[in-house]
Amino acid sequence: MKRFLFLTVPLLGLLGYWALSQYTLPEGLGKDLVLAKCQACHDLGLVARERLSRARWDAVLDEMALQGLKLTPEERAGILDYLATYLGTTPPPVSPAPTQAAKTGAQVYANCMGCHGPEGQGNPPSFPPLTHVGPWAATEGGRTYLLHVLLHGLQGEIRVGEASYNGVMPGFSWLSDEEIALVLNHVVAWKAPQGFKPFTPGEVAQARAKPLSPEEVWRLRP
Repeated sequence: MKRFLFLTVPLLGLLGYWALSQYTLPEGLGKDLVLAKCQACHDLGLVARERLSRARWDAVLDEMALQGLKLTPEERAGILDYLATYLGTTPPPVSPAPTQAAKTGAQVYANCMGCHGPEGQGNPPSFPPLTHVGPWAATEGGRTYLLHVLLHGLQGEIRVGEASYNGVMPGFSWLSDEEIALVLNHVVAWKAPQGFKPFTPGEVAQARAKPLSPEEVWRLRP
């Protein structure tokens, strides 16, 4: 038993030291400076465990300067700010969650660009132009048709101008209601009727609740 204790106590001490040495400093302005200037001589786990006030961290930096640490005034101020903020006597501030920038209709249209072109000019004879659909947004039937084309796809011969197209368009129901509304508004804006009423996510949700086959969508075409 004594031999077991003799071996275990040092081992626990080593594990504790190892755990402290694995400490990762909190993210924050000045972290890289602390790593560059302090890590070479000080175990970060032990440094973080101190939890000192700003005045005491200030005094520690004075002591380190006496021991030979070379810092510019800017570096010293940056290190002190970091230590006082993230390793001080109060809990460090919580970093705000990154916010995702809202998408635009043009960004969602990137899903359509490969077939219909960057400006909706089409790619005959397989893919029709989209620059003619704006006036449809002013009619109830046209709006319904556009919503279902985006959500459920389209299959059947159509004529646009003097050309015929008989391709198959897949549905984009995997896009969110907001994204469907954004891309429809983007396409319609190329030739938007006067007083155009933008599509809304609510309209998309209503259309999504009534799934149609691509052939059924084709029969809705104005």
